[in-house]
Amino acid sequence: MKKIIGLLLLGIASLPAVCLAQVNSGSTGSDGALDFSSLTNLGYSTNIVINMADHPTGIYQYTYVNIPNNVTVTFIPNVNNTPVVWLANGNVVINGTVDVSGQDGSGSQGGLGGPGGWSGGIGGVQGTDGKGPGGGAASTNVDGGGGQYNYGNAFVIPLLGGSGGGGGNFGWAEGGGGGGGAILIASSTNIMLNGYVNANGGRGMGDPYGAGRYAGGGGSGGAVRLVASQISGSGWVNPNGGANAGGAGRIRFDTYENDYSGGTHGTFTVGSQFVIIPTSGQLPQLTVTSVGGVSVSASPTGVLTTPDAVVSAQQNNPIPIVVSCANLPLNSLISVTVTPANGSPVSATGYNSTGTLASSTATISIVIPRGGGLIYATATTSH
Repeated sequence: MKKIIGLLLLGIASLPAVCLAQVNSGSTGSDGALDFSSLTNLGYSTNIVINMADHPTGIYQYTYVNIPNNVTVTFIPNVNNTPVVWLANGNVVINGTVDVSGQDGSGSQGGLGGPGGWSGGIGGVQGTDGKGPGGGAASTNVDGGGGQYNYGNAFVIPLLGGSGGGGGNFGWAEGGGGGGGAILIASSTNIMLNGYVNANGGRGMGDPYGAGRYAGGGGSGGAVRLVASQISGSGWVNPNGGANAGGAGRIRFDTYENDYSGGTHGTFTVGSQFVIIPTSGQLPQLTVTSVGGVSVSASPTGVLTTPDAVVSAQQNNPIPIVVSCANLPLNSLISVTVTPANGSPVSATGYNSTGTLASSTATISIVIPRGGGLIYATATTSH
């Protein structure tokens, strides 16, 4: 059973396993070497911050990577909030730490997600749910719900970050933790991990009076995927959920030779599916194209302050939602979920019974709560 997920009105999908003769990361080497070995003898730890602004796709093309044991690499997400993708022609050696974790809640404000992850909800009597498809529910009088990584698939394709925790209000407004980010590291040769790759969810904001509890929900862990001919080392891969009920994320190794003896937290699978970056137009895709007869923006953002579609308040429920499908077998089960800005998500199902394998549509009627919200679609097929 494969699941194809369309998220925040965007088409994204899983794909079947494909075996290639050898692993080719696809790196052009245009970013040179990422090598911090010159910092090895400083005698103290160093935090290297990579600002992703100059890589709007999040894809880095390295010749090789060397992160020594006293170096931690963190990231400032780009404007598109893409996951981090490191492609390397040569070896990737990580003895230090690579960290795409989400931020903790701060006061009433939710923590920002790591690269590719979603932010936590705002705390208080007007609190909001955590962002993302597994965002934690807000609460006006107790703890916010933890973000969950209850989406995606075992291949970790597409590469998705974690969801934010819900805002809480346990006597004071407390923001939820941000979801852990997502990172793909691919080498044409070897990945040796003796250090850490962290994609942890942020903590929900805690009791400001030091009572040792958290009211904001924790963000979920994100996703880590490693691809190489050989993966070795005795380090740790950590997409842990943030404190206060954040769920763990996903880990995927694709390799011919798995010699890794280290630790992992979260849902972990190993295989030999060597498609690294899916080719556009060849995979199953879902796109929400209209809501109540109103066309969705051609470049949707999923941001409530700049809605991708505005439906008249006079529109009667249930409201038809059209989902366009590509490369998806006819009569696949399509689910549409609406997550309102306030309140619980609602879902409805239908089938893509019109069109062809290459291009089909499903029209699904759903009772949409009034006010802003996020819409996403999923499809399930046995083909």
